[in-house]
Amino acid sequence: MPREPAASFRFSNVEADMRFSGLARAGLLMILVCVAGLQASVAVARPNAQAHSTGKRQPEIYLLRGFGDVFSTGLDEMGERLAARGIEAHVDSHTASGTVARTIIADARRGRVGPVILIGHSLGANGAIRIAEQLQEAGIKVDLLVSLAATRPHPVPANVRRAVNYYFKTHGWGEPLVAGPGFHGRLLNKDYSDKAEVGHFNIDKQKAVQNEILGLVRGAVR
Repeated sequence: MPREPAASFRFSNVEADMRFSGLARAGLLMILVCVAGLQASVAVARPNAQAHSTGKRQPEIYLLRGFGDVFSTGLDEMGERLAARGIEAHVDSHTASGTVARTIIADARRGRVGPVILIGHSLGANGAIRIAEQLQEAGIKVDLLVSLAATRPHPVPANVRRAVNYYFKTHGWGEPLVAGPGFHGRLLNKDYSDKAEVGHFNIDKQKAVQNEILGLVRGAVR
């Protein structure tokens, strides 16, 4: 008689172990399902990543931040909005302009470059123009160049098909762009001086400006 509780106790442990094992298996199954779903959603959100690996021509979209990578958060927002539409874009520092140019040139030599789109804010706008200059030397066209409050920019090189510049004539930093020798593309300077609340450090964060730029990008990659 005294041993029966012990036997009952051992049975309860086995039963608990079985229940725990069942829960563990169920939990593991749920984790696997979630991971599979996450992987599927990433694949759908970034179709161009697969295109790049298979050697297909794809858009080369680069957004270059300004000084210190701390003020140009609007570029990160645009990059995320493009990714949400399945368009892969790269957001980098203005100091990466040389690396970006070499990457595009290398892709072009492998026959993998689709539309080239360069967007920059502040010093990043200057960097975008420098990239376009290096691509011109390599014989590569730039389909769209967007400049936000560029400082002391170079003329737009002849290989740029379309350039849009947001600047301030009477306040804030930012200068109009001018066409360089042989330029026959479209150049539009948009003066934001009449909007006192918009300046050098927040022009990239204006939703109306972002929407306009994203519309230009979508038009260029079609």
